[in-house]
Amino acid sequence: MRPSFSAILLALALLWMASAGATQEFAYRDELIGSSRELKLSAQRKWHRLLHYQPSGRGWRSEADGPRFFLATEGRTDSQAELEATITAFFEPLSTDPKAQHPQCRFPARYLWLQNKLSFDPVRLPQRPCPDFEAWREAIGAQAVSLVFADAFLGNPSSMYGHTFLRMHRQASGEGDALLDYTINFEGTPDTDNMILYTLRGVYGAFRGEYSLQPFYLKTQEYSDLECRDLWDYRLNLAQAQIDFMLRHAWEMGSTYFNYYFFTKNCSYQLLTLLEAADDALDVSAGFRLQVIPADTVRVLLAQPGLVGDVHYRPSYVTETKARRARLSTDELAVATELGRKVDAAGLDALKAFPPQRQVLVLDSAHDYLRYRSGFYLDESTETLKAEHALLVARGRLGKPSLDLDIPRPRPLESGHDTARAALGFGINRTSSFEELSWRGALHDLPAADDGYAPDSQLEMLDVRLRFDNSSRQPYIERLDLVDIIALTPWDPWLRKPSWEFSTGVDQAKELGCHGASCMSYDLRGGAGLSTLTHLGRRELYYAMAEADFGAAPIFEQGWRSGAGGKAGVLVDVTHSWRTIFEATYIGYAQSPAQESLRLVSAWHLGRDTELRLSLDRRVPDREAGVSFHLYF
Repeated sequence: MRPSFSAILLALALLWMASAGATQEFAYRDELIGSSRELKLSAQRKWHRLLHYQPSGRGWRSEADGPRFFLATEGRTDSQAELEATITAFFEPLSTDPKAQHPQCRFPARYLWLQNKLSFDPVRLPQRPCPDFEAWREAIGAQAVSLVFADAFLGNPSSMYGHTFLRMHRQASGEGDALLDYTINFEGTPDTDNMILYTLRGVYGAFRGEYSLQPFYLKTQEYSDLECRDLWDYRLNLAQAQIDFMLRHAWEMGSTYFNYYFFTKNCSYQLLTLLEAADDALDVSAGFRLQVIPADTVRVLLAQPGLVGDVHYRPSYVTETKARRARLSTDELAVATELGRKVDAAGLDALKAFPPQRQVLVLDSAHDYLRYRSGFYLDESTETLKAEHALLVARGRLGKPSLDLDIPRPRPLESGHDTARAALGFGINRTSSFEELSWRGALHDLPAADDGYAPDSQLEMLDVRLRFDNSSRQPYIERLDLVDIIALTPWDPWLRKPSWEFSTGVDQAKELGCHGASCMSYDLRGGAGLSTLTHLGRRELYYAMAEADFGAAPIFEQGWRSGAGGKAGVLVDVTHSWRTIFEATYIGYAQSPAQESLRLVSAWHLGRDTELRLSLDRRVPDREAGVSFHLYF
C-alpha cells in the first residue's frame, strides 16, 4: 500500500521542522561559543580551576588524569577546546539509558558558571533534570564546612605527616549531630600492602588518588579510635553559595582521578584546589611546589584574613581513656583493670566498695579498656560481646551520668615550628675545626619543641648536612638522612605500645678512624624497645632499644657490614624552652670494628621558629663539639 499524498506532506513537514530546530540549536550553540570567545572565558581563572589547569611549558595542562573528565579530545591541554566541547555537550538530548548522566548533570559546576557568564536561554538550551545529583546534594545538606586535621600517625606512611579532610556540617551553627554529617576526602588507592613499596610508589605517583564521600562518624572511628589520633576542626567562613558550588565541583570530581604523589599532589593539596574552586578570592595552592605537608596547608588557610572561624578540638579515644583513668584511685584502677580483662561476679562485687558515682567512673574506664583490647572490630567475638553487655548492664543500673572529663586542650599545630629547616653551625673535632650548613625538607626531630607535634616523636625526611673541614680545606657530606623515624611511646600497661625507630641514608663511618668523602657509607637501621616517663624534675623520658644495622661502602673490607646492638638514653625537659638528650649506642659487627658512641644535645627554643643547639659527640675514636643556629620556615 502506497502512502497517501497527505502523509508524505506531513512527514516532509516534520522533517523540515526538525531540521529547522536543529539549525536553530546549532546557531545558538555557535552564538554561545562566539560569546565565550569574546569574553575570553577559557582564559579566566575560574575555568582553569574547574579543569585543574596548571602552567606547563608555554601552555596549560590539567592535573586531572582520568580521561572521562574531559569532553574534548585535546581538553587536557586546550582550555578553549574543552570549553567549546562543554557548551556543545550541554545541547545533547536526554539519553534513553536511565543510568546515563547528561553532561549538564555530570558537570554541574561548569554548567552553573557558564550559565551565569553566558545567560543561557532556557528555551533554546533547556536545563536538564539531574535527579541523582540533587538527591546526593540533598543527602549531604551542607550548611557549613570545616577543614579537619588528624594528628600524625607514624604507623602508616601515608599518615606520617597528618591528614586533612573536609567536614560538611548539616547545621550552620553549633556542633550538631556528627552522625548526620558527611566528609569529603581525597586519598590514594594503594595496590600493595608492602610499606616500603607503598611509599616508593607514592613518591613516583604510581597509583590513583580519588575523592570520596563518607559519613563523619566513620572518619572519627578510623582516626580517633583505630589510629588514636586527635582531630582539630577548623570552621571555614564560606557563604552558602560557595558551599553549594564546592559540592557541585566535588560531584564532578567523581568522574576522574589524579595520580597520587606522597609529597606533592596529596590529600591536602587536592583539598586546597577544591576550596579554591568554591572561593574566588582564595589562592592558596600556588605556593606549594616541592612539598605539601598537611600542617602547612592549615597554616596557609589560617593566614587568610577572615577565612577560619572557630577551632574545635576532638580528643582521640586513647586521650579520653587516659583522662578518665587518671581520675581513678589506686583501688579503683585495680578493679577497672580486672573488669576490662574479664567481667565476672567477683569483679562486679568489688564495685560495691565504692560510692555509686565512683562506680560509674570505674565501669566507664573498664569499658574503655575492654574496647581498646578488642581492637574495635566490627565482628566482635562472642566472649567480647558478652563482657561488653555485662558492663553496660551494670552501668545502666546505676542510672547516673558519666563524669565530665574536662580534657585540657593541647597546643594546636599552628603553635609549633614550621616544617622546613635550615641551620648554620661551627664545631671542632680531634684534628680540625669545621663549619656546617644543613637543610631539612621536613618535619620534626626529638630535640625540637613538641608544641603542635606528636610528643616524643621524630620524622625527618631529606635532611642533609654539608661540612667544610678547615684543615683539609675540603667540603663533604657529613650526613644525609632520607628517612629518620623515632617513636618514643611511654610504656602503658593498658595500651602496650612499644617504642621503635627506622632510618636510612648516608652517614660517616667514623669508628674506622676516618672522615670525609672516602668515609661515607649507606646505612639502614631499625630497632624497637621500651620507654618510661618520670617527673623527678619537670619531665624525663627514659628509653632503651635493641637495634639491627646494615651498611654498604667501599671502605668496608667486604663492601658491606651487618650488626646488632642497642641504645639507651634519656630525654629531659629542663624547662618549656630547654630540652636535653643524652644517648649511648653500641653496635657490634662481624666484618668491622664496633660502633660505640655517646651523644649529648641541648636545644634552647628561642622562639617559635628559632633555636640554638649545643652538641657533644663521641664515636670511638672520634669526638667533636659543635654549636648551631636553626631557623624553621
